[in-house]
Amino acid sequence: MKYRKAEESQRGAMTIVEATFVFPIMFIIVFIMIMTGEAYYQRSRVEYEISHGSVSGAARCENPMLAYIQNNGNAIPSDPGAAKVVPYRYIFTSEAQRIGTDLEGELTQTINSMEPLAFRAMSPRNVNIDVKPKLNILVSSLQVNCEFDIQLPIRMLFSKENLKFHYKISTVEPIGDPAEFVRNVSLVQDILERNSKAQEMYGRIKNALDQLGRFIN
Repeated sequence: MKYRKAEESQRGAMTIVEATFVFPIMFIIVFIMIMTGEAYYQRSRVEYEISHGSVSGAARCENPMLAYIQNNGNAIPSDPGAAKVVPYRYIFTSEAQRIGTDLEGELTQTINSMEPLAFRAMSPRNVNIDVKPKLNILVSSLQVNCEFDIQLPIRMLFSKENLKFHYKISTVEPIGDPAEFVRNVSLVQDILERNSKAQEMYGRIKNALDQLGRFIN
């Protein structure tokens, strides 16, 4: 009987010792899993906003009047002066630059206002957004680059700053407007037809390309 009681007491002591080691380790593992999940959750939210914003920005570059329609309850402007047509915007890119600046401000405000899910400090910080509209007559695109930090609620020993993840997100959306493309090509053709020097230069370039083609063949 005494031997059985001693054995049960020994088993109870071993259980306490095992729990002393296992419970803290399991708690740390669960804590790291939750913290990592929070970081990837915040990154996914930012990635969604960047992707959605780049699509919206590309659509605005294709149709400058789209922003007016969206801001006025999907209503088409009745005043012709309020309609933003902006012809030749692929040659004169000031309108695209303005759209890019507006998009930078909108995305920065949206990302900075994101609330954390589990940990109070794990919201996007040090947000830096750069919108680059690249408008050409043939191929146009809108590139959105975003850098931000996710601060973790832990720090290394002898360190005064918390650990953090640094993320970089980049998206590129194509911009295409067939009507504007035809308008730009017509403009270039008109300039060549009305300017004798430009027409002469165009003829020289064409002859040089023809000679090069015959040489290659």
